[in-house]
Amino acid sequence: MKKTFCMPLALIFTLALSACGKTTSVAAVPPSDGQQNQPISQAGTSCAFDPALFGGKLQSCAYAGNGTLFVLADKLYLYDTGTSSVLAAAEAPLRDFEAQAIDGGYVLSGMGDSGMMAYIYDSSLSLNKEIAVNELLQGDFVVSETGGVAASTDGKKLAFAALGGLYLYDLESGSLTTLLNMAQNAGTASISISMLNGAAFAQDNSQIVFCGSGNSIPAADGEEGFSIHGSIAVDGSGLKITKPSGYEIEEIQSSVSRLFFPQTFTQADGTLLWVDRAAGSANTLSFSASGEGKDGVYGSEQGNYVATAVLGSDLTVRVYDVASGGLVATEVIENSDPTYFYRIPRIYLLDGARTAVVLLGGSIGEVDTLVSTFTFGE
Repeated sequence: MKKTFCMPLALIFTLALSACGKTTSVAAVPPSDGQQNQPISQAGTSCAFDPALFGGKLQSCAYAGNGTLFVLADKLYLYDTGTSSVLAAAEAPLRDFEAQAIDGGYVLSGMGDSGMMAYIYDSSLSLNKEIAVNELLQGDFVVSETGGVAASTDGKKLAFAALGGLYLYDLESGSLTTLLNMAQNAGTASISISMLNGAAFAQDNSQIVFCGSGNSIPAADGEEGFSIHGSIAVDGSGLKITKPSGYEIEEIQSSVSRLFFPQTFTQADGTLLWVDRAAGSANTLSFSASGEGKDGVYGSEQGNYVATAVLGSDLTVRVYDVASGGLVATEVIENSDPTYFYRIPRIYLLDGARTAVVLLGGSIGEVDTLVSTFTFGE
């Protein structure tokens, strides 16, 4: 099914979506009065995305848990897709960020003017704590914006995947523990860790899963560094490292139930490595085409689905069921302005409503953001 964006957001008009199965172009206008402090939808079986509720250029979104999204525009909005209402709004702390839902609030992290920052919010978007991560690490630096800062689901601990090691920070006591130290040859008997690109808590916050680069022990003739993923207990025990054969990991993406490890776009071969967050087991999902994944891989909020983007003269979005590996939806989005297809889109999948929200042009300053939604699965 093809979609054509006929009007940019600059042609301001209001059209609220009564259900996410009805896809259309929508406009960005300032937030309406009376939309604050609405109850969060519990069912998660319906979805509406109305850009008219947000002021300024819509740049990006992030999962906020339970069918809600963070929406970054002129401000940071907490938006309930089930009731199509803005629950809270605050000044955006960063131009781009990663969000993690925790008990009683949220952790937002990303690069600020002085390096990696972490912001702890309560459920109403009141700022509780601000952490300058690189200052906390005293000489080490977090450079990865995806997975560089990981939060435990109970909101008690943060993990930092930095250039020199993996660190555990206790938010209640303020204590910092080094779990992996590159200067002390962190690794196992057969693999040394040379770099960390991301981390995430797993197995009821008892383990930290990480990804990065490593080298063989002993060094093999002519062998260069290779991608690794592994895990370590929060007490520093039980280090495990795996070298995925012929697979180059770009980043770690966290969802409620699964951790996804998309490949570097130049090496994408149509497969996706993922780890079960509860069990710790590794699995592989195969896409429809051999090079699929180079234009973006997008895990769903709960981790039940994954979308891929295929860019050309239009955008093709494919949605897969992770458990079965089956293709559940293919959507083609068109526009007469090729500028929208110069950069990868932002795609958000809401499991309960089985709805995809696609943003095009959010990171391109000279065009207005275009929004499309479609349903997938049964």
